[in-house]
Amino acid sequence: MMTAENMPPDPHGVHNAGRPFIAMALFLCLFGLLYLIIAPYLSALLWAAILSFAVTPIHAFLLRKIGRPAWTALLTTFLFLGFVLAPLLSLGVPLSHELILAVNGIRTFLEDPHSKVPDWIARLPLVGSRIDTLLTGLKTHPIGLDVATAKLQTHILAFGDQVLSLATNLGKWFLKFFIFLLAFFAFTLHGETIWATLSRLFTQWAGNRMEIPLKVIPATTRGVLYGVFFTALFQAILSAIGFWAAGLPNVLLLTTIAFLAALFPIGAVVVWVPSLLYLAVMHHWIAALIFGLWNLLGGGIIEHFIKPMFIGRSSDIPFLAILLGVMGGLEAFGLIGLFIGPVVLSVTLALLKALASSPSEV
Repeated sequence: MMTAENMPPDPHGVHNAGRPFIAMALFLCLFGLLYLIIAPYLSALLWAAILSFAVTPIHAFLLRKIGRPAWTALLTTFLFLGFVLAPLLSLGVPLSHELILAVNGIRTFLEDPHSKVPDWIARLPLVGSRIDTLLTGLKTHPIGLDVATAKLQTHILAFGDQVLSLATNLGKWFLKFFIFLLAFFAFTLHGETIWATLSRLFTQWAGNRMEIPLKVIPATTRGVLYGVFFTALFQAILSAIGFWAAGLPNVLLLTTIAFLAALFPIGAVVVWVPSLLYLAVMHHWIAALIFGLWNLLGGGIIEHFIKPMFIGRSSDIPFLAILLGVMGGLEAFGLIGLFIGPVVLSVTLALLKALASSPSEV
């Protein structure tokens, strides 16, 4: 009688044991091929997902009024295109014009040996005389002038190459923009279903421990949107009103710099304080007073009260962690890193917290 001890090994058992490894290898191959396919449009897809998440309250409101998901998502897409993307794209040409004029003005000043520092710069308290001495010394030393001009020329050529690349690859940019709009519509229409499916898959693969980190992702994205991106945008709009009312030149360029500076802890103060000094040196005292109060009150309220409030309500992750994620993400990934950095950092912290709370379930 044959027992279990002297039975020959089951050949099917060997094959069954290797199936998980084969399945994992196939999955990795498919994932790699998928990445190669969508890599050229990954940025467009990420922006579509983030911005569709940003308009979720508007889409939910329209869905309650209209009641037809497909038509509501289409209407939301057209509203976003008309009221957000179209104004931003229309500002690209005048912004480039102001930037080129400013850079050319600096280059002309450096190359002309007879040019002088503007009086309003020389009259600045504490720093005016030092700036005058520095620029004058730079102009009287050909080596330093050549180095400064070469660096400036490099930046000008780089900017020109980007503009030329945009013009020559216009068809590719239109294709990416079209994919962005399609993805925005799809995420707006099926965003909740897509997220629920992904959450269920991650939970099945990694266990219930992934539930907490997955909940952190939308909360962190919401916190960055409202607490960093939108507050920086609102602060830039307030600054633009102040620049325009004070009669300052290059309003669009100053506003863009104010928006970028507002993404960082120092805020738009690096833009409006020099503008305030310019108004004061030019003896526009009333304009300087109103301009200073406008930016001090508006910018201070946004920076020190509204921003922490939005971030604190949207996520349990500390404000410092989100701030570090924003700065590191911008450095590593560019503007899209504004969201990638905080999400990665927040998910990591939430996962570590979940592992520490119940180590026996690892």
